Amino acid sequence: MVDYGIVKAIKKINMEVKKGSIVAILGANGAGKTTLIKSISGAVKVQSGQILLNGEAIQNKDPYKIAQKQVLQSPEGRMILRGLTVEDNLLVGAYSIKSTKKEVEVDGVKTTIKLSKKKRVAQLLDVVYGYFPVLKERKKQQASTLSGGEQQMLAIGRALMGDPELLLLDEPSLGLAPLIVRDIFNIISKIRDEGKSILIVEQNAYQTLKIADYAYVLELGKIKMEGKALTLLNNDELINAYLGEKK
Repeated sequence: MVDYGIVKAIKKINMEVKKGSIVAILGANGAGKTTLIKSISGAVKVQSGQILLNGEAIQNKDPYKIAQKQVLQSPEGRMILRGLTVEDNLLVGAYSIKSTKKEVEVDGVKTTIKLSKKKRVAQLLDVVYGYFPVLKERKKQQASTLSGGEQQMLAIGRALMGDPELLLLDEPSLGLAPLIVRDIFNIISKIRDEGKSILIVEQNAYQTLKIADYAYVLELGKIKMEGKALTLLNNDELINAYLGEKK
């Protein structure tokens, strides 16, 4: 449970994000969506209940400690560093990256190699630029010169630079034209297909359900409905009653 003074923002929520899946949190303004995602990232405190990552309780840990556990958030409003270049914004997202060891096979023989932080960051940059080629084209530009869609790509890319095990996306379609929304959602789907687990908070229910595996509908801080995304997508009564017209 999370509350703000006398107002309980979320209560008695039981949900799961399976590895390699997209789970959507849907609902109107004030439903508790953003509070839920902020409680996972450590931005708000939980009064009761648990948030488990691979069986470990992470609720109420400092946000930087949660980020070190590879739970990274792309926040509502993007919150990019407008005075820095595109690439410097991405590098900020890699602050928690450390050197690591990796097992590889050469000529049928398994061996362990050490990857320095510098090499890991370079690899992650390549991954992000693969998803968002426009960011590579503009890597030396100030972030303030990017369009709204490009800034959203930068916000997602910055979160990916932390090599997340769980990627938290808060309203990635906010303020964007429909064509840009479709492009970004296609990329989010590709990120999932390459093994990332994603929790996405959105008001654009129709587009979100098209790429999600499972979804929860929140109303006044409680789960009103849940199910496979395709099932909810084909429920016209649900879409019209809780989530708005199809777009």
